[in-house]
Amino acid sequence: MKEKTNRIITAIFFVLIIALVLILRNKILDTIFVILISILGISEYNNAFKEKGYHPISWIGYVGCFSILLMGGIIPEELKMVISRLVLAFILIVAFIYIMFMKEKHSIIDITITLFSLLYIPFMFSFVKLLMLMEHGRAWVLFAILGASMSDTFAYEIGSRFGKRKLCEKISPKKTVEGAIAGIIGVVISYVILALILNRFFDMNINLIFITVMGILTSIIGQFGDLSASVIKRYCGIKDFGTIMPGHGGILDRLDSLLFTAPMVYIFVKISMLLL
Repeated sequence: MKEKTNRIITAIFFVLIIALVLILRNKILDTIFVILISILGISEYNNAFKEKGYHPISWIGYVGCFSILLMGGIIPEELKMVISRLVLAFILIVAFIYIMFMKEKHSIIDITITLFSLLYIPFMFSFVKLLMLMEHGRAWVLFAILGASMSDTFAYEIGSRFGKRKLCEKISPKKTVEGAIAGIIGVVISYVILALILNRFFDMNINLIFITVMGILTSIIGQFGDLSASVIKRYCGIKDFGTIMPGHGGILDRLDSLLFTAPMVYIFVKISMLLL
């Protein structure tokens, strides 16, 4: 009972923070929020691999999170691609130089784990910032969040009650095929409802067929995001990534699906701009 209460309180608190960020519409606050989430995610990721006996280069991961500062009008558009490539090259060079002087502590595997963390966490979270920069960006962020949260909620509620066929027993024993299907249906329903509200009150003119297809694919990719995090946790021999969110675990436990749904929504919105 206490755990369930903690889950509810934590969820409400987290929803209020996200709502505040979306309502204030401040680019600096948006950037700080995404960077902070990325830093917390990097910390949990590194701690997970440390449990397995590896030594990821934590400070490189943290520095990589600040690449999100490249978004949002701080740097001219024509320079962003060049600078982002230079930053990536610089991080790679520094990582190799660093282990040359710290060879007794770090290995080439540690570099691989470190560089993957940059792709897995700040790069994927950066799509939340990219969505915010779009026209009606706050609405698209809501779609990304719903794609993650409603899929998880419906999959858990239906799967725990009616699930019989295991989805990926070796990766996540509690997930079921019935739960996965319910997650897809839950996301589609929530997407259509949100689209109708946005069309009616915010003049967005969202195509319902388009949003239905996006809901199906976003739910599927979001569930892969959840399973991907489970792969890492199972390999590292941990139950949760952290304890910062009582009842939910860590930031990555709660936002693992969002890492995948945000890029998917971004891609769909870009496609819709070309076709619709």
